[in-house]
Amino acid sequence: MNKFFSNIIVLSIIAVSFLTGCDSFDRTGVTDEIYVDHSSITLFVGDKFQLKASPEGNNFEWSSSDTTIATVSNGLVIGVNAGTASIVAKRGNVEFPVTVTVENKVHLTDINLSADSLEINPNASTTVLVTTVPENANDVPLTDFAWWSDNENVARVTSAGKITGIGEGATTIHYRRGPIYKVIYVECSLTFPFKGPHILSASTSLDLPFRDFDKGGEGYAYHDTDTSDAAGSTYRADNGDSNSPGVDIEGSSDIGWTASGEWLLYTLNIQDAGTYELTFTASGNGGTAHFELDGTDVTGLINIPSTSGWGDYQWGNPVIITFTQGLHKLKFYEDQASYNILSMKFTYVK
Repeated sequence: MNKFFSNIIVLSIIAVSFLTGCDSFDRTGVTDEIYVDHSSITLFVGDKFQLKASPEGNNFEWSSSDTTIATVSNGLVIGVNAGTASIVAKRGNVEFPVTVTVENKVHLTDINLSADSLEINPNASTTVLVTTVPENANDVPLTDFAWWSDNENVARVTSAGKITGIGEGATTIHYRRGPIYKVIYVECSLTFPFKGPHILSASTSLDLPFRDFDKGGEGYAYHDTDTSDAAGSTYRADNGDSNSPGVDIEGSSDIGWTASGEWLLYTLNIQDAGTYELTFTASGNGGTAHFELDGTDVTGLINIPSTSGWGDYQWGNPVIITFTQGLHKLKFYEDQASYNILSMKFTYVK
């Protein structure tokens, strides 16, 4: 029994010593910290913004470094004039500053695009630039915009305004910034009308010179058996096409030095579907030719009679071609060529 009580006494002394030792350590105070949910904000003059400080349930002192720029009450900031001020939340000796930028609101009134129509080849790309009116408009967020295409099988567009041709056809590209919408009409093709559009309608006949074949170059808009213009004409280059050097244009009128197997392509815009009469003028020693519509022979061989000389152009017998509405490619193919060609005429029949 005496041994038991002795052990209790020893343990009691140890416990008292431990508790006494704990009192000898310094007590560390809790660091006083505050946090505001924004470190910077941007307001328009007259706008309000509620800042929140934590920990919640504490009283904070709010102040502005310049009340002519921005005021604050219980964290509610009001933009007064354009400029920059510092809003401070304070508790004790701890502060949390918030940078406040106040701007005058400038309303967006319009948008300018660097193009409202485009001709683009498949797999080619171009970027359309956007300019706001006025240029310093700031009432629409920079993220409030969108680009999209009506037909992504023809052309696609990225969020940066980069338009890429996909396949032949026509589509509309749209751009929206805030409440303002703009459109870009896009035609994707390997060839494009030269001095076009060449419109076929019921109301007016179309006179189309042979020299005004499509832009696009050798193998796409035309095929010529040699690479140089024997006539030395600058007609195409003078009118914006430097990619057709092989076609032999005499002056700025007819096409000469024709050869069997050569051809010329024309993009036609058919406004009124129906049947059209096509005639054309030729001179020289005669030969044969045919027309292909979108890759299909629609006339068979056409006999081109000889004339009294290279300057004696005569209209040949008309051929009949039926067109549906829209864009079509008409190819003039020189089967047996020993003639010069000058002009075609399309007249609506029914």
